[in-house]
Amino acid sequence: MTITLARVDDRVIHGQTMTRWTKARSVDGILVVGDSIAHNKLRRRVLKAAANDLKVGIYTVDEAPEKIKQGIESKKNFFLISDSPQTFSQLVDKNVDFGKALNVGPMNTRPDTKVLGNTVAIDQADYDAFQNINDHDIEIQFQLLPDDSIRSWETLKNKYDAMD
Repeated sequence: MTITLARVDDRVIHGQTMTRWTKARSVDGILVVGDSIAHNKLRRRVLKAAANDLKVGIYTVDEAPEKIKQGIESKKNFFLISDSPQTFSQLVDKNVDFGKALNVGPMNTRPDTKVLGNTVAIDQADYDAFQNINDHDIEIQFQLLPDDSIRSWETLKNKYDAMD
């Protein structure tokens, strides 16, 4: 069927994903992409438990293109989630089609980040990744919850640039 939500969320699968986003967008399963996630057995178990009854596949960036393609060709709807915009930037560079929009949820404060708003803190690597995604004509939508207003990459990019 399709990817009904492509999302960056530093918590990946959690309460808001399961109670709010699954009500707003059709979903039969969740595809999680990220090398550090895929190689962490404990985190894999926690994410699968957090997804309740939804099937979860957790893949490395190298495995993802084929798994995403299989998901799109299936009769099911999927969320595609990673904890990092760099992962989506890598997918774009691999010509992976996950839709024309990337939704960005919580990216909380980490060392060497600039706080751009409630739950959004990015560093230079995040900035470069978002710019690469944007340069591939994918709309970047910063939105914590489905009924929140969407902030654009252009708006947050200008804020980041003004902080230099």
